[in-house]
Amino acid sequence: MTPADIDRTLRSLAEHAWDREVTWSQIQAWAGNFTGQTAPVDTERDHGLVALTRFIYFGKRLVREMLRSLYRDHFEAPLIQRVRRNCLHTRDAAILKSHFKQELNTTRFVGVGNPSESGAHLLYYFRQINRLSKELFVDIGAAFNDVQPGGRIAGLQATDMSANRYVFFDDVVGSGVQSTTYLSHKLRRIRKANPGLDLRFMCLFATTTGLSALNGKNMFDGKATCLFELDDTYKVFNALQRYFPQGLIGSFSVQTFEQMVRHYGQILFPNHAAGYKDGQLMLGFTHNTPDNTLPIYWNEGRKTAWSPIFVRYDKVY
Repeated sequence: MTPADIDRTLRSLAEHAWDREVTWSQIQAWAGNFTGQTAPVDTERDHGLVALTRFIYFGKRLVREMLRSLYRDHFEAPLIQRVRRNCLHTRDAAILKSHFKQELNTTRFVGVGNPSESGAHLLYYFRQINRLSKELFVDIGAAFNDVQPGGRIAGLQATDMSANRYVFFDDVVGSGVQSTTYLSHKLRRIRKANPGLDLRFMCLFATTTGLSALNGKNMFDGKATCLFELDDTYKVFNALQRYFPQGLIGSFSVQTFEQMVRHYGQILFPNHAAGYKDGQLMLGFTHNTPDNTLPIYWNEGRKTAWSPIFVRYDKVY
């Protein structure tokens, strides 16, 4: 790509794909972070800008459409298929609609984490875009109570006896470490007190590793699903990476880019230079950027001066 190609592509992305949430001055400030510590300054900045043209970004409108698809393809359609089987494969639309409504009314959607986190935040739009009743949504604290026989906590009892299906929801699952750490103990206690509950998990994006972890026997046992599965080709430094096809980006060198990413990333996010647990993603959303994405894109410069291009809003514990 020539400098003119890069300029034209980035201006088009900022105007259309990024919903004008990134300005040209922000792009220039971000490129200015690269000061020639691993290669000549112009080489680093050119590589940074070329890589920026390959960043996968999802704006507000696209996120809403994905939430619609997630509900339709991974909740509504499979449940209707199940209803049909239970109704002797009927094609009567009125019967299917009635039975599906009954199944939906016994379902509760639960955001992973507390109500201020991204999973719960997106449930607001999930409810809107799919025209669902607010009665179908709960937070985990209100959905389950401690059971304490003999003063010892044995389980988490569901508070709503009309619900028999709980669908846990998040936006992105990276390594799966955070989700399994947060949920594993809770799921064990929920199952102990409510052995008949149908526990499921849905998210917009999940890495193959993270989805596998969530589908483990002690987690959701095959009932975790996502709209888009991110296999190893979404890792930018994997041999089969999809971001930089050979021969289409001129003198761009993945090796040069990796050197600068790992050098600056180690300064910005020590021990996770290419993203949390070496995530190596180039992925972001209008509401946040996952920490599995390369830190050079999102780090706010708390350890050293740095101008981010796609800000990440970290959790404060």
